[in-house]
Amino acid sequence: MVPEVSEHQVLGASDFASFLENCTYPYYYGENESSSCCDYQPCPQDFSLNFDRAFLPVLYSLLFLLGLLGNGAVAAVLLSQRAALCSTDTFLLHLAVADALLVLTLPLWAVDAAVQWVFGSGLCKVAGALFNINFYAGALLLACISFDRYLSIVHATQLYRRGPRARVTLTCIVVWGLCLLFALPDFIFLSARHDKRLNATHCQYNFPPVGRTALRGLQLVAGFLLPLLVMAYCYARILAVLLVSRGQRRLRAMRLVVVVVVAFALCWTPYHLVVLVDTLMDLGSLARNCGRESHVDVAKSITSGMGYMHCCLNPLLYAFVGVKFREHMWILLMRLGCPVQRRLQRQPSSSRRDSSWSETTEASYVGL
Repeated sequence: MVPEVSEHQVLGASDFASFLENCTYPYYYGENESSSCCDYQPCPQDFSLNFDRAFLPVLYSLLFLLGLLGNGAVAAVLLSQRAALCSTDTFLLHLAVADALLVLTLPLWAVDAAVQWVFGSGLCKVAGALFNINFYAGALLLACISFDRYLSIVHATQLYRRGPRARVTLTCIVVWGLCLLFALPDFIFLSARHDKRLNATHCQYNFPPVGRTALRGLQLVAGFLLPLLVMAYCYARILAVLLVSRGQRRLRAMRLVVVVVVAFALCWTPYHLVVLVDTLMDLGSLARNCGRESHVDVAKSITSGMGYMHCCLNPLLYAFVGVKFREHMWILLMRLGCPVQRRLQRQPSSSRRDSSWSETTEASYVGL
């Protein structure tokens, strides 16, 4: 889901009058030039355009710094324990890499929102594809973690117990392959295009509205609904089993992964609801008017920022909720010579091959 230039961003008064007089440009971003431009009259929504220019560069820059530092720390902690990584830790390592790669593209989109796209069509395709690959990867990897926990606890099946490295590696290869497949439209249809209405160049899709609707449908199903349904089902069954067994320690061990899933739902649900409303307006199912367009454009900017914030939220959750993660982080800082040695000497460290974020060593049940 490449950060979208608002489809209804608009012009000054003279440009708007010229547009209505000549009717030479398509109404939607990314439409073919042969599209009829007079089917709709564009709304002069200077507020949403100015809001994006002021809001998005600051937000993207902040998320870039926090996401890179946080996910870099997670990757460093997990790699420091790579000889003892369980399947969940391996998925978490890939998740941290996906989040870090996603936030690496945000400075480019910040420049695009503040000024225009100045990096050419080649980088437009790469940045858009990289963004979407890691957007899908984050959701699918969380689904993989939940399914692995479901098999382990509900059915007492350790999918990755025998030949764990090969099976985990194969699963991750499949996930990244699917994400690359989902990002093919970015390689094909994204390009740096000069928009005469805005007198600026932006990284945009070059296909008709039906293509944009289909791509949004793919993002909604493959990048949100399907992973969320898998996570919700798996953890509902897991919690039911743990509650019946009254395993309080195991319930505490599940706390972090449940919090991560809830954070995913809270961060991305508002954005997809807003995009659904915008899509229904494009399809004519909802009446289009200038006030509604302006509200939807601003809502997309705010809710997309909430979604991208999820990339920075996971490391904070690990640090504040995951006891084992904090312990391994202190150990890593001590090895790097940071002034935390005395505190670490008073903290017990586990030598067992359990996960870097677990609150229990009952790996046969939780493995977190």
